[in-house]
Amino acid sequence: MKCKKILAVAMAGAMCAAALTGCSGSGESSAASTPTSKDAASASGTSAGAVPTDKNISLSMFQFKVEAKDAFQKVIDAYQQKHPNVKITMETVGGGSDYGAALKTKMQSDPPAIFNIGGPQDVKDWSSKLEDLSDQSWVSHLPADSLSDVKQGSKVLGMPFDLEGYGIVINKKMFEDAGVSYDSMLTYDGMKKGFDTLKDKIAKGEMKDKYPQLEAVMEYPAKETWVIGDHDINAALTQDFKSATDAFNAKEIPFKAADAYKKMIDFQAGYTSNANDKGKLNSIDYSTSLEGGLAIERVAAIEQGNWIAPSVTNVDANVLQKLDLLPFPIPGYSEGTWPVGVPEYWAVNKDVSADQKVVAKDFLNFMYQSDEGKQIIINDAKFAVAFDNYGDLKPSDPLNQRVMRAVQDKKTMPGWVYSGAPATWTQKVAGANVQKYLSGEETWDQVVKNCKDQWKSMRASS
Repeated sequence: MKCKKILAVAMAGAMCAAALTGCSGSGESSAASTPTSKDAASASGTSAGAVPTDKNISLSMFQFKVEAKDAFQKVIDAYQQKHPNVKITMETVGGGSDYGAALKTKMQSDPPAIFNIGGPQDVKDWSSKLEDLSDQSWVSHLPADSLSDVKQGSKVLGMPFDLEGYGIVINKKMFEDAGVSYDSMLTYDGMKKGFDTLKDKIAKGEMKDKYPQLEAVMEYPAKETWVIGDHDINAALTQDFKSATDAFNAKEIPFKAADAYKKMIDFQAGYTSNANDKGKLNSIDYSTSLEGGLAIERVAAIEQGNWIAPSVTNVDANVLQKLDLLPFPIPGYSEGTWPVGVPEYWAVNKDVSADQKVVAKDFLNFMYQSDEGKQIIINDAKFAVAFDNYGDLKPSDPLNQRVMRAVQDKKTMPGWVYSGAPATWTQKVAGANVQKYLSGEETWDQVVKNCKDQWKSMRASS
């Protein structure tokens, strides 16, 4: 999903030797290595050893990762079996919904004990609600840079959700059947050539026998402003800022790669079945592009990331094994790199009761640090993680493996620079203006001007 910050240290050799063991191999995930004495308590799911047993405790979790909600429920069920006096309820708002807006409403009516935050802007907006997690044992198992965007002085205000990377997800087998190799599409020109080849074969009906539902090379869910705003513009923002924090501190946006942003929008829209009437793409949503597109082989490619693995599996596990992840090119600026980073963080509400805070922290520890939790996070949620203590436990699907290989090979770019933009700018300004561009209501020059003007105006008023 969506997820947002580069992990410079995540590319270090130490991490590659542990969390990045998923960089090769495709078999079933193996069991986690035996926990050290330092991890013994967390393996039991009671890191603090203070979960009350003499009273009933209820708490809520409000999260955005639609693709992983079943896995999270599995963790909740496992935790409640160990703590029968604890009741955890989960509410998921994501996919095509605005999680940030929903969280603001939720906080006013029924504040959750556990929720998600993004980069520096979220830390600023929710600082009064964020519990300090710096004393938690899992902190020592993370590279320092994975926490840089959720720190205030010595305080750690969030726990990394997962490690995500995105680009152009393709049905590699489909392209191979069209005579196009994966390695030939690692640059913009190579990708264009490969996509043109498949487009021509679809038009001639040469793919029909093997892929009867295939109608276009790509789908582009322009209804989702987090796709056309957050993710697509991130590639351009990496040419202006090195990190989300850099973007957060910028009063203006140079937008020097605005031309590359346009080129990638035109590229994606041009390979859809609505290429001749791009305004129709503004009604295409995430589900249509994924479950109703890539997962049923109606299209051969979409711009997404490793987080889609569970959703594809739910539709057709065989299709998942045909997929791979191409880099996201920035034409004229950089080629052959994948946007990678921490998309979101788990936060604990400091205003809930003391017992609820104890359980919330213990539950998060159980989810990511107990043997049972680790198995679910890797095998069911299909996450890549930033933690260094997962031993031989590694992702088994090709999308996660590609992301981890990119990290190991140091072929990444900052994946969540956009989370440092002014609040709502990426979706309600950039995304909304791109929709107007696709429908012909604005020229690209107007899009660029509006984006630059609104960044400056929103910064000045914040």
